[in-house]
Amino acid sequence: MKTTLLRGSALLLLALVAALPVSALAAGQNYGRMAGYVYDPTGAPLAEVPLTVTGPALQLPQSRTSGEDGRFEFDTLPPGEGYVLEVNVPGFAPIKKAGITVLLGQATQVDVKLEVFTEQTAVATYEIVEKVNPIINPDSAQTGAVMNAEKAATSPVFTQVQAMPQLVAGVGNGNAPSLRAGLSRYGKFFIDGMDTSDVVDGSISSPMSFYAVENFEVITGGFDAQYNSLGLIENVVSKSGSNKFTYDVTMILSPAWANAKYRGAANQPTNVANYTQNEVPLSETAFYSPLVGVGGPIIKDKLWFYVSGQWNFSKRDTPLGEESRTTDTQTRLARLKLTWQPTPKDRLSLAFNYDNNTITNQVASTFATPEAETQIDRGGFFAIVNYDRSISDNVLFQLQTGTTYKDIWQGPMNEDSQDIAHTYNSVTYRNAGALRNEVGNLVTEQRRRYQFDPTLLFKLKNHQMKAGLQFSYLSGDKTTQVIGNQRFNDRGGECNPEDPTTFAFCNERLDFYNTDGVQAPLSTEAGTLISSAFLQDRWNVNRYLTLVAGIRADVGRLYGDDNLFITNLVGVGPRLSATYDMFGNRTTLIKAHYGRSNEVGDVFIAQHANPELLTVRSTFAGGAFADCAPDTVGNPQCSVAGGASGRYFDKTSHTPPHVDELALGLHHAITEGSVIGVDLTYRKYSNMWVDEEMNRIWDPSGTRVVDYVDGVNHTIVKIHNPDDAWRDYKGMDLWAQGKTGPWDLLASYTLAYSNGTVGDYFDGYGVNPRFKRFFEGPSPEDIRHTIKGAIGYTTRFGLDFGVRFNYRTGAPMWMYTEGTVDRQRVARSDRGTGHASNSSTNLPDFNDPSTVSELRQPSQFLFDLQARYDLNRIVKTQETKMELTLIMFNVLNNSDVTFLQEQYRPTNNRFGSATSRRSPMQAELLLRVRN
Repeated sequence: MKTTLLRGSALLLLALVAALPVSALAAGQNYGRMAGYVYDPTGAPLAEVPLTVTGPALQLPQSRTSGEDGRFEFDTLPPGEGYVLEVNVPGFAPIKKAGITVLLGQATQVDVKLEVFTEQTAVATYEIVEKVNPIINPDSAQTGAVMNAEKAATSPVFTQVQAMPQLVAGVGNGNAPSLRAGLSRYGKFFIDGMDTSDVVDGSISSPMSFYAVENFEVITGGFDAQYNSLGLIENVVSKSGSNKFTYDVTMILSPAWANAKYRGAANQPTNVANYTQNEVPLSETAFYSPLVGVGGPIIKDKLWFYVSGQWNFSKRDTPLGEESRTTDTQTRLARLKLTWQPTPKDRLSLAFNYDNNTITNQVASTFATPEAETQIDRGGFFAIVNYDRSISDNVLFQLQTGTTYKDIWQGPMNEDSQDIAHTYNSVTYRNAGALRNEVGNLVTEQRRRYQFDPTLLFKLKNHQMKAGLQFSYLSGDKTTQVIGNQRFNDRGGECNPEDPTTFAFCNERLDFYNTDGVQAPLSTEAGTLISSAFLQDRWNVNRYLTLVAGIRADVGRLYGDDNLFITNLVGVGPRLSATYDMFGNRTTLIKAHYGRSNEVGDVFIAQHANPELLTVRSTFAGGAFADCAPDTVGNPQCSVAGGASGRYFDKTSHTPPHVDELALGLHHAITEGSVIGVDLTYRKYSNMWVDEEMNRIWDPSGTRVVDYVDGVNHTIVKIHNPDDAWRDYKGMDLWAQGKTGPWDLLASYTLAYSNGTVGDYFDGYGVNPRFKRFFEGPSPEDIRHTIKGAIGYTTRFGLDFGVRFNYRTGAPMWMYTEGTVDRQRVARSDRGTGHASNSSTNLPDFNDPSTVSELRQPSQFLFDLQARYDLNRIVKTQETKMELTLIMFNVLNNSDVTFLQEQYRPTNNRFGSATSRRSPMQAELLLRVRN
């Protein structure tokens, strides 16, 4: 199975990464900043003033001096609380500012006003508890949120790192959420600053232990030039060791009796599952997970470690008539991080992460027999090397390098099975049917990323400059096969071509061939080499105005099977933003931003033109199947599909998919630790990927092919990025974030509109030019209203509460039918609108303007609740902190429909019937012990 290759290559790749040149970090940020101005009692700036910062998260103190305009900046502060800024200047009273919080990727503003030295202050140092608001960031127009480990622990979310972005304004649902009507594949996941996004679908490539994370930074707009993303960015910074030995142990318990049962029979046919009072036994779910984290010094003041692990056990019993087919899921996560600081100017970290996920009985449906069940075995690792070198107070060199590896094996429960599948009465017998919309029931993939990102940061008076190079190589290998290289579609029973008593059941035989014309698995490969460069200048014009200008260039070279060069994609992304502190007191900011990001390819795009398994279909007649082969022509009992894809890249166009963003915001501090804001955003996603059929000539109705451009009955598909493949977004976010008294707020309301022509890459737009007009309308992510929040409240008696709520109106429905040619998906009305029949004739009529009305999926509402109690109130310990937490997901046990059938059929129509419902209430009990 796949694990042999994974385990055999892990150490080799780790050694390769560790041997790369030591000069470190760039693409993502691992630090926060502290900045401000030093001025005298009259308000005049003071230059050459020495400042020193200390804090629990800082191994060694940092020192800086103010510039000619009085500005100072500490660039590489680990995120944390309790920082102290000290200033001691002859002739002025010494000052110590305490209680300062530094957030990941943010610049905490701390202005220092010096007072003249007097006799009353001769023997005293002023100590001031800092009142600045760390969320107010006048140095950047960036939008999003930063959540530390404590916020994550007090919010009712499943312990998944990739789940945290859902809490932020403008972000959709799911573990691979979309941002502001973009595609979910546009998101990027950074860990310790390195891009670890999956090279095929953009999701998180290798998950990690939830409680090993120190900070979650979610960026939703106003990107600096170092970032290139058409969607959100989640940057996760993991915990590092220190001179103090620490431990963190958690046990999650969610037995079946603590969870509600699904009100509809799980994985049953529609005519059974949709009845909430049916008598079929309901499914049960149980979940258990231990999590461990340990950190401390190896060499005090020099070398530290942090190691963590998590093991998830999930069991779902799915009654299917007389049987109960159990789905077992296990996820194993392990991580080691070493941090070495040989000198005050050098810092090196090495992190290695391993994950593995197995799922048995993945189908668990009456549409597949137990012998036809499938399983998944997938996992991988990533290794990251970061090194920072402070050349001087004004010059910082960073390099980040690393690799990710992901292996996927998906096939039958019996790995060695060569049984040939027979499908009849809509049930598959003895081995699985097609997986993941691909031909084949055994799929093996390897996905790799190699990253190398050097960056130089330097200061020149009140300019903070940043320049860097980013190199990525993404590759993927895929092998697909049909077990036994053959499959039968029968009628009413199982066909045996050698047994005449079964001939009544014989219908079709399918044989599968690779590109060599052999009945064997098909292996393909693809890769993308991405080279990028960026330059940015942050100009602090004065205490009121900051301008940030930047530009980046990205070049992608795509390679297909046999390392065949496909095409180049080139994109230039300018960035310009401004922040204005209206009153100069760090309480009210106006922000504006324009930026462009370009997608210059990945493995998914490069694989798109590769060949597929060739299917030869033979029909049964006269007591035998037709003798069909890949090269058979002229026999009506034979047909051939797949093989060479018939798709080719348009090499004359180099305009990649891109997004242009315009944003305007007003942010205001309402207390010392909380902010409210309003952000207006316009986004235009342009030149999205389309399959354009070039050979067919259609009749005016678009339902019949009347001829071919080259006179041959076949399809020719151009893969390109036309100007008419687009979608846009117009939205407003009202949000609140921060702490005020016992409250911890992260809440938002979003009003949004989105239209376009493309629902997803290669979604059918362009297959039939006659139907292009039916694709324009509200996009699938046109969610008009969203109200969400993760709000915490802390009492004085050791109990704190967390609630999470999410209300969103329904997405537009795209009523469609299957076309008469190749069963293509045909939208029969403007996207999101339509009627199934004419009210006068009772016949299908999707194009009657008088009967068009908007159709939408159901609105959704989710409410989660958590209560955490400090057991130290009962069990007195000095160093150990013990907590007991109860979390209830979907506490209202809402079983509302989440998705309705969109396909219309003239007969046996199920348009509008429920196809999925919300998961039932689930309760988890967590016991956490840490110091």
